[in-house]
Amino acid sequence: MTAFLSVAGAIIVVAALFVFALRRELQKTSAPTTGERIDFSMRPNLALLIIDMQKDFTSVDGKYGWDEAYLKARLAAIGIMAAKAKEAEIPVIAIRHVYRSPLIRLMIRLFGEGRGIPGSKGLGLSPELPVSPDIEVEKPLSDSFSSPGLEGYLAAKGIGTLLLTGLDGCHCVQATANGALNRGYRVEIVEDAVLSHDEADWRKHVAALEGRGAVLI
Repeated sequence: MTAFLSVAGAIIVVAALFVFALRRELQKTSAPTTGERIDFSMRPNLALLIIDMQKDFTSVDGKYGWDEAYLKARLAAIGIMAAKAKEAEIPVIAIRHVYRSPLIRLMIRLFGEGRGIPGSKGLGLSPELPVSPDIEVEKPLSDSFSSPGLEGYLAAKGIGTLLLTGLDGCHCVQATANGALNRGYRVEIVEDAVLSHDEADWRKHVAALEGRGAVLI
């Protein structure tokens, strides 16, 4: 009995440490980043960001599937924005999320249907999205600015205003918006081109972002 209790106690300790480490990693992954503020007066150009519209995240099947009509409407809205951006010679930037943290990858394998982890066949953009991006950027965290390549591209193109579309509003879209605001970018959120599994929570994020200066269009 004593040996059993010792083993059980060890298992509980290990489980508690695992949960603590996972929570810390999730907080790190979801938190907006900070960085050097841009000189907005020297950034007159715009760019359209399409966030995480990958095959893995745009399914109508499975535990995390979208309502089909809702998804199609958002895909169409993003496609229209991309077409308009191309006509106006505004860069279209596709952001793709790939989880890199070993702990998070383990949890996604177990409970998240393996979506968004290295080796998944659904890391590319949704085939239902009629978009030819000017550049694709891979990010490991919710905030698109976690990819150094994004800031370099924006600087090279003199971009100071970001038009945000994609998913999920409550997670990667709002994190990217906050990361951009932290750096002095102007942020415009294309309302009918953002997807969220929790619309009520998304409205709260929108209100907070508008309070920071973001614009809903």
